[in-house]
Amino acid sequence: MTSLRSGVKLKEMIKCIKHRLINIFSFSDTAGRLDYLCVYLGSWGFFLIPLYITILLDVGGSGIAQFLPLILIILAIIGLANTCRRLNDLKKTRLLVLLLFVPIIGLIFILYLLFTPGTKYIKKNK
Repeated sequence: MTSLRSGVKLKEMIKCIKHRLINIFSFSDTAGRLDYLCVYLGSWGFFLIPLYITILLDVGGSGIAQFLPLILIILAIIGLANTCRRLNDLKKTRLLVLLLFVPIIGLIFILYLLFTPGTKYIKKNK
């Protein structure tokens, strides 16, 4: 199997992506920095970009508006689960997820989650 520059085999990456898609709503798993970023961007892209294009082009008329609350609820659950998985990886309490709801602190907290190395990285480099 072809290896990537980082030494991770393509087969292992596919296995990782498959695992994340199966456990997208899991609050008890762990997530590294790249996993957190991919799920965060992927959920926004997968749900909101097609919705925005549909509304912008007015395809289907006003029928799409009835699914907007459901889409936003699913997106919020995925986001909270993703943040809890990242907090589990950092060995922090899940109550810190409430910081996302504080306007400016929430943005700083997301940056903290993106740039702080997880426990696997810390153990590996000691």
